[in-house]
Amino acid sequence: MTTSTIQTPATWDTGTVAKPGPMMVVNPERQIADEQLDTPSVATGLNGPFVADLLASCATHERLGVNLFKTLEARTNNPMAKSRFKDFQKDSLEAVAIWDGLAAEMGVPVSYASPPARLTEAMDTRLESAFLLTGAADQATVELKGIEAVMLAATMCVANASLLAALAEGLDDSPVKTSMSESAATLMATGQTHLEWAATMQHQMVLTQAKSKMAEKAVAAAEALVGKVRDVVGR
Repeated sequence: MTTSTIQTPATWDTGTVAKPGPMMVVNPERQIADEQLDTPSVATGLNGPFVADLLASCATHERLGVNLFKTLEARTNNPMAKSRFKDFQKDSLEAVAIWDGLAAEMGVPVSYASPPARLTEAMDTRLESAFLLTGAADQATVELKGIEAVMLAATMCVANASLLAALAEGLDDSPVKTSMSESAATLMATGQTHLEWAATMQHQMVLTQAKSKMAEKAVAAAEALVGKVRDVVGR
């Protein structure tokens, strides 16, 4: 799996395959059926087509995470946050490779755009596109919402890793179970790191801004008191 493929959204040029939907038509050359996605059931005993759909959706979330962190890196004026967003892009690329690797190991096309993956792409794209409207808010608000976007994205990363771990626990010992368990542990550690950083930053930013008015009032009151004392002393 090359870096260029990991970074590229599912398109015709990348060889994407998909299942038709109630309101979706797929070119016959790129159609794939549940029968062709049943290979995970051989390795795991699980519902193969469902697992294939899930793997594609999780990989898509991480793929869109790369785009989100690129956008946040471009929008922030905070050097520390800019550096972290750049690191998070690398983490997301590694996560995509992990999910794609699992899919390939189970015989699922890495270019599969499952119905859940398509909805995941729509949801995550909406989150990223919100920052195209940064002209409607002051920079402090943009910084805070950027951190909260990381919290939302990381929460889903943690949830996906937790699902993978739970699925692996119920399997008989096998190379696939080992891959799933090890992948889940790596993905969970990364997701939790992102989430904890974002939660800490949110608290710091909110409390600082919320208390700034109180601090201003305290300073104003102190200055007023000093002024009154000066008035009395001067009389």
